[in-house]
Amino acid sequence: MLIAIIMVFVVFSFTGVAVLNVAYLSSSASSETVQNIKLQYQMESRINEALWRINIGTDSLVNSITDGAITMWDPQLSILSVGIDNFNMEAEILLDLSENTPFHRAIASDNPINTNGYSTTAEEEHAVSEFDVIPTVDYEYFLLNSPIIHYGNQEAWSEASMATEGIHIFLGNNLEISGLDLENSTLVFLGTNILFSSDNLIKAPIPEDGADAVPALVLLNAYTLFTLQEGTQIEGAIYCAGQLNIHNSTLTGPIVSSSVTLADDINFIDGDHQEYYRWNKGFGNKDDYDWPKHVNRWRTSKWGKILS
Repeated sequence: MLIAIIMVFVVFSFTGVAVLNVAYLSSSASSETVQNIKLQYQMESRINEALWRINIGTDSLVNSITDGAITMWDPQLSILSVGIDNFNMEAEILLDLSENTPFHRAIASDNPINTNGYSTTAEEEHAVSEFDVIPTVDYEYFLLNSPIIHYGNQEAWSEASMATEGIHIFLGNNLEISGLDLENSTLVFLGTNILFSSDNLIKAPIPEDGADAVPALVLLNAYTLFTLQEGTQIEGAIYCAGQLNIHNSTLTGPIVSSSVTLADDINFIDGDHQEYYRWNKGFGNKDDYDWPKHVNRWRTSKWGKILS
């Protein structure tokens, strides 16, 4: 009987120790979970603050060391790093903040884009977007790069000159362009009321790896009304300083305009022409502007308890 009582006592003792151990482990795990959540909240807060600072003012303002958090911006690599050493834990996240310029969007404007309920087939990464400003044309770039200049209306242009590849500069107003087939050219218009009717195929030069692109169409006049009719195919960037109306055309994009109105669904073939989605020549240097930065990619380089 005594042996049985002793065995029961031993079983109760082991059970008690097990319960205490489970309670300790649960408490420890719960405490670690709480610390982890605190770390996540602080990390999210620091990242949001850093993104706000880098897009609202001078990029260097993002650099700070406060309350166990270090935020640093690498302008050469466009990498934002946020590190935290708090709550007996440490973490670091690296964010690739590649600049988001108008030339990285299928359609970009500094005014609301009037879609009229029509849609585009552009890739999600090239989604339509509004910007505070759009680039400014450097007209001298086009003048200094062997331009072919067309004076007056289209009756003064020879068929031979229109078949020549290169930079075509048009000086007249109220022009209707049709029947063009250019494989390696840029068209620049200084006048107003430009209409691209049917059967136009314009292809901008394909940029070399790492080089800036060259636009397909450039309309410099802020008072221009430019219309792309059905049957037109443009491969390369389109820039319009005035009003751009787009009917059912086939376009690679990017399209950058002060004002854009869709008059039909647009067939975007941007997925097959990623080479045009980069900064374009003839608009100064990309670094001349403080474009908004967004999270392109991110990775966690460190996250866990501080090892003693």
